[in-house]
Amino acid sequence: MTEEELISRLSALSTEQLDAIQNSLLEKIRDKDAKRERLTKLPPRTSNDLEALADMQDLDLSSLLRDVKRYS
Repeated sequence: MTEEELISRLSALSTEQLDAIQNSLLEKIRDKDAKRERLTKLPPRTSNDLEALADMQDLDLSSLLRDVKRYS
């Protein structure tokens, strides 16, 4: 989606709809920040949990591991 398409779609919405979208996005940001804050306080448990912990931190270990294998 280009910037022009996005602006076109958003301009068709009412002020109330735009407010609802903004509130929804802000809530998602708050939830994500809270989740990240909780996870930074937890120490890694085992190496088996590494994939799960990376996923919770929005890190992509699978592509990193593919790159490591490619260059090995």
